[in-house]
Formats: sequence, structure tokens, C-alpha cells
Amino acid sequence: MPSLRFSRSLLALLMTAASTAIAAEPAATAPAVHPQADALLKKMSETLASSKAFTFRVHAITEQLLPSGQKVDLARNSTVAIQRPDRFNIAMVGDAEEMHFVYDGKQVTLHNVKNKVYGQIPMPPTIDAALDTLAKTHGLVIPLADLVESDSYKALAPLVKSGDYLGTGYVFDTKCHHLAFRQEAVDWQIWIDEGPTPLPRKVVITYKNTPAQLQYVAYLSDWNLSPELAESTFTFTPPAGDKKIEALAPATRPAGQ
Repeated sequence: MPSLRFSRSLLALLMTAASTAIAAEPAATAPAVHPQADALLKKMSETLASSKAFTFRVHAITEQLLPSGQKVDLARNSTVAIQRPDRFNIAMVGDAEEMHFVYDGKQVTLHNVKNKVYGQIPMPPTIDAALDTLAKTHGLVIPLADLVESDSYKALAPLVKSGDYLGTGYVFDTKCHHLAFRQEAVDWQIWIDEGPTPLPRKVVITYKNTPAQLQYVAYLSDWNLSPELAESTFTFTPPAGDKKIEALAPATRPAGQ
């Protein structure tokens, strides 16, 4: 998310009563993952999996470290359209880049809008397999990729070492369940809509192996679980003057990092 094949520390402002309750629970008997956190993550995954097509928007902030040691924020806005099992369209525009990814079930087109170049890579015939190929073969991880897989719970849960349910909180005006999970190299938090449709509203990833504990923060909005998507949504037509280049070589730098 970048990807969670990826909770920062509990905020000091958490209610004292809640902190006391967590501390009082015997460590020897507490489950590694709180049952409510596990159930909510699974319910969110089932909600996304049940939709044959969906769209949403993302406003993401990625921390980066300057040579001086100062942390700075780079922002990116994305629009995402998914049609299962074999179509996606992801457009990203941000402080550092403007990229467009289109998958039509046969190939992924990577379009660098600013540089007016694009490349195309043959892909397996499902979204899950295409995302896996991009990550493992080409080192290119599309932000929030785990959320668009056919079973996001299956993609996320096996990597989790521990997880907590932190009660409810707000993402702007939306009341959400707040979950915190820990993995080997990252900690992550997710806020899931408390309403009848448990959709993710915010994600925070902390990269524990970076010197400054860099974070990625994403706000997810404008969810539509039954959009009418034309076939042209998943057809790439290069703009006049843009140049086709060779396909992405293996082990290039991941997108969004």
C-alpha cells in the first residue's frame, strides 16, 4: 500500500483507559492478532472481493529523507478503476511524477506522462498474477496493490506477526475502526469504515528498516462498488508524439517508493 507485502507506535494521545486495558491483559494469553482486528480485516476483504468492479481515489503522502537529514513529504493523487478478473486502470499524478498504468488482461502499459514515453509488458491473464509479476520480475510495486487483489486478506494476513484493535476513530467525517498490525520490516495501520460497508479509509505504513522510520500515508475516498466501466477504460491509446520504449527491465525501482 505502496504494498503491504508491507501502526506506528501507539499515539500518546490514546485514552488512558484504553492504554491501561491493553497493558493489563496478560501477555502470555493474549492472541498475536486481536480477534476483532482479524475479523474486521477479513470482512473488509470480503466486501472488496464481492465487487466485480470498483473505483476509488487516493491522496497519498510519502516521506523522503534529504541529504541534510530532514524528512520531507511528497504528495500523489491517484484514481483507480478495477474490473475483475483481468482489468485495471491506475492514473497517478504527484509532486515527483505523473504515471499511468493500464492492464487489459494481456499486457500492462506503463505510461510516463511527463516524459512522454510508454512501455508495454506481456502479463498473465489475471490481476493477481499481473501484480505479482510486476513486483517479483520487474521490481515494480503499485501502491495499495494488496487492496485490489482478489483476496486482500489472504495477501496480508500471512505476513502479520501481531495485530491490535484500537477502537474507533475518525478519518475526516467518517467514523472508522482503527487496526494496527506488525510485520517483519513494516508496521501498518488501517482505518475501516464503521458503517454497513466496511471499506478502507486510511492506511499508514512505517518502514522500520529505514534510518528515519519513514512513513507512507494514504487517504481513500469516493468508493463506488458498482461503476459502469466502458471497455475503453482499459485500452491504452498513446497520445500523439509519445514514444514507445523497450519493456521494463527486471529489478527496476518500485513505483511509489
